[in-house]
Amino acid sequence: MPTSPTPITTLPTAPSRADPANFATRADAFLGQLPTFGTQANAVGSVTYTNAVEALASANAAQADRILAQAALAGIAAQSPAANAAAAAASAAAAAASAAVAQAVSPDSPVRLNTRRIDAALTIPSAYNAGSTGPIAIADGITVTVQDNATWSIQ
Repeated sequence: MPTSPTPITTLPTAPSRADPANFATRADAFLGQLPTFGTQANAVGSVTYTNAVEALASANAAQADRILAQAALAGIAAQSPAANAAAAAASAAAAAASAAVAQAVSPDSPVRLNTRRIDAALTIPSAYNAGSTGPIAIADGITVTVQDNATWSIQ
């Protein structure tokens, strides 16, 4: 928070050779006030410097906040509904292709094929069991949910 400096006391009327009758009195008063004036001017300079340092720190913090806000905005923009829908459609197509390969052996066969990577969101619903042969990788940003009363075994 900026600090307010103590005001500088106004100097008395300066002496003038044009007013010789008051020259000595005004010179004494004027010169007598100069030490106080110097002290007050130095104090104002110190407070001004401190306020400038605080203003710079505040400006730097505001700049850092602006950069963070821009990054967050870019992240939000990247998650537009259209982009999310396209990604979901691509993931669904990949999942359908994987399912077709897995069942290609024969629906009655005890042998099932599964891919090694999950590229689409997957939920194993309650009251179901699921099994995979591992290792299994899950793509970045993809969530696999195993609901209550469900199991997923990876062998």
